[in-house]
Amino acid sequence: MIIRPYGPRDRAAVRRLCCDTADRGEPVEHFFRDREVFADLITRYYTDYEPERTWIAEEGGQVIGYLTGCRDTRRYWRVTAWRLLPAAAARMLLRGTWWHRQTWVLLWGGAHTWWRGGFRRPLPLDEYPAHFHIDLDQAARGHHVGQALIARFLDQLRADRVPGVHLVTRDDNTAACRFFQRVGFSLFSRHPMTIPIGTSWDAHAALVYVLRLAPR
Repeated sequence: MIIRPYGPRDRAAVRRLCCDTADRGEPVEHFFRDREVFADLITRYYTDYEPERTWIAEEGGQVIGYLTGCRDTRRYWRVTAWRLLPAAAARMLLRGTWWHRQTWVLLWGGAHTWWRGGFRRPLPLDEYPAHFHIDLDQAARGHHVGQALIARFLDQLRADRVPGVHLVTRDDNTAACRFFQRVGFSLFSRHPMTIPIGTSWDAHAALVYVLRLAPR
């Protein structure tokens, strides 16, 4: 197994793995039917706008995991709001995704999360400006692949003198919560969220974890 920088040839594999394991290891079709739109929303910023902070885990010539990272979360939100979301909305219109029940169940969950205050997260981005997402093939879990990916990303942030990094996961993803605590992250805050379960919804919490970095 090797950890290496992302290259354009990895784009399809990253998008596939993102969709195959979208919901705690379950495929994206569990809650949203359009793989292309989902992959755009979850991975496109990192592969197209900040590819130098994406890392690949490869074994036997196959991508078995990835980490998509961002140095400046404020820039991520600007690009997402002004470029990625409008493009995704237009693509959903062209592909007919807007008219599927799953889409409206997901949107209602987002609206209910907003109403419950779930998107009001007072995280000090001056202290923790970076963030990342990590995703592994099911067979790669439990073999220290995640630790290796995170170590490369954190080394990169320290070299750039980034003061801290944060991530968000769900409270029902207990394995991920234990993993992030084991590699040094601390729980900073929790926020209500409503997630789709089939054609219904369930109440959970989004957990924000943080890690302060000591510059080299």
